[in-house]
Amino acid sequence: MTSRLLAATALAAIGVPCGAAALVHARTADVVDHLGRAAGVPATIGGVDADLSGRVRLVDVALGSLVAADSVEASIAAGSLFSGQLGADEIRVAGPRVSIDVSPDGDSDLARLVRRLAKPASPATGVASNHASATPRLRRIVVSSGSLVAHVAGIGEVEADDVELVPDAGGVRVITGALRARGAIGDVRGELVLARSAAEVALPHVAFGRVLAVAGTGTIHAPAGVIALHDVALGRLAAGGALELRASLDDGGVERPIAAELTSPGRIVVHGDHVPLAAFGGFFPHAIGVDDAYATGTLEVARDAAAHSLSISGDGTLERVRLSHKMLGEQPITVTTAIRGALLVGPEVLALDHVGIDVGAAHWTFSGWLRHGQPMSGAVDVGLASAPCMDLLAALPIELRGPLDGMTMTGTFGAHAHVAIDLAAPLGEGVTLATELANHCDVSAEPPAADASALATSVEHTFADGSRARIGKGTPNWVELRRLPSHVPAAFVAAEDARFYDHHGFDVAQIAKSLEIDLRDRTIARGGSTISQQLVKNAFLTQRRTLDRKLQEAILTWRLEARLDKATILERYLNVIELGPHLFGLGAAAHYWFGESAGALTIRQAAFLAALTSEPHSMSRRIRRAGGLDADSRARVEVVLHGMWIAGAIDQATFEAARETPMGFAKSALGDE
Repeated sequence: MTSRLLAATALAAIGVPCGAAALVHARTADVVDHLGRAAGVPATIGGVDADLSGRVRLVDVALGSLVAADSVEASIAAGSLFSGQLGADEIRVAGPRVSIDVSPDGDSDLARLVRRLAKPASPATGVASNHASATPRLRRIVVSSGSLVAHVAGIGEVEADDVELVPDAGGVRVITGALRARGAIGDVRGELVLARSAAEVALPHVAFGRVLAVAGTGTIHAPAGVIALHDVALGRLAAGGALELRASLDDGGVERPIAAELTSPGRIVVHGDHVPLAAFGGFFPHAIGVDDAYATGTLEVARDAAAHSLSISGDGTLERVRLSHKMLGEQPITVTTAIRGALLVGPEVLALDHVGIDVGAAHWTFSGWLRHGQPMSGAVDVGLASAPCMDLLAALPIELRGPLDGMTMTGTFGAHAHVAIDLAAPLGEGVTLATELANHCDVSAEPPAADASALATSVEHTFADGSRARIGKGTPNWVELRRLPSHVPAAFVAAEDARFYDHHGFDVAQIAKSLEIDLRDRTIARGGSTISQQLVKNAFLTQRRTLDRKLQEAILTWRLEARLDKATILERYLNVIELGPHLFGLGAAAHYWFGESAGALTIRQAAFLAALTSEPHSMSRRIRRAGGLDADSRARVEVVLHGMWIAGAIDQATFEAARETPMGFAKSALGDE
């Protein structure tokens, strides 16, 4: 705002004396021509009044569209007049109007005009030259009526009362009474009123030195509310330093200190202590609620207009932030978190520079970049610092814990993951995932609501459709793994979890493949779940694809693999998996689809049932409509048979024979659903 005052004052201080000789000795047209050539813009003067007492008055003065005034009056000392130097002792400006267009580098058209006028005129042409100017004789410039108003394109305006400008050897000192500033950036409007201000301005380069404006109040109108400011002060204590703003926010009668520094055009640093965020709610995604949230720390925002990028860095704490999204869970989550690091947002690239997020004992770090154009690419590292296992569990918001309550542990846990994305690569090679775990957790008490060891016994089970039944050895339709021909469990392993016997509950390679498919299709359709994960989901959790369920699933899968052997896990899975609408377990499915026991299933029939696991409802409807295998279902069965052959569960001759074996559906299975 002071730059606009400076430009107007410097113009009056230098431009008017340049035309003093013409004002006294020539006609109005000559004065207009002199000012216009000196300034390099069209000049107009409504009239000139001069007398031998040394008073020169210009009426309706304008230089292009930059500067206009109702009148400019100069008092010329007698000594100056008789010597022919025409040095003005004082200039009075009435009704000034200034319009400034500020460029991204901080320069402006008015500042360039001032520098042009600051060059002394050539004796031959009357046009400014590059020779050094004489020592200024002007004592001061006073806005004698009205206010000085400066408009800044795209931002707002500044209006000052009782303006006085005192030239010195280095430039000019600007002193004002009340200073009012109004502006808007996007959806945010701001107003400031300061009782008085002062600034030092070096000429002709229009460089600010010290700046001070005090005793102010203001308001910020944000999309979600109005913020009242008190004790506002603006200042720059040293030339070349940052322009600083200090104020207090009114938080229901409690004053919250806030400070901001404008270190360069497009770059601002904000400091706050327990600043209420409610009024800024419109700037957050709908999933983030800040009605009761507070922020403490430092935030720096820098805009690179040339690169069309935005850099955001910070180090602080967010308290009582409310997260609500269908991907998180059924209940909103309230968190307090510390955030640090830097984020670069460009037209196509998002870059993370050591971003850290702390929630309780959980210290997460994120680094890398993501090109979100087509095709997508990127590389991201995610780390969880080693911490006590029990503290990490306690760091989970209570809304996310679910059936994990009651679990107790000792030891420590840490993890790191690296994901590389290149969707320009062939299908299946677009995502790679590498993980490192430092799992030293020892469980002293399993969660009562989700004790994995219970799955080795007979317990009440809730199925996906909400129905309940007791499941376990000795219950109706229970199928024992040891009584099945090897090709039956092999079909399900080939269809759902080819590396079932090699992993400890999680298949990182399959997770990467599923992530690649989701990224290519821009959906969240696949999860890469192993048989162990699916069993945990069926036994203890809901069918939701949400963050809370995935966290619970990960911990419970670890416990499942630690408590039960692979055979017990697979047997339980085969007895609870859905293989048709409201049809659960291998025994019931074999009887429904083929009128056979599970032990009598052919290789192709086993492959068919395994194919049902990914889409039990839609595949069942297609088969009933077609009165047998439709083309899509037949292709799915072929995939399972091929997987069995690749895994070595059947040889090539058996594979070829199984492809031609009749399916043998029971007639009742092909009726209406």
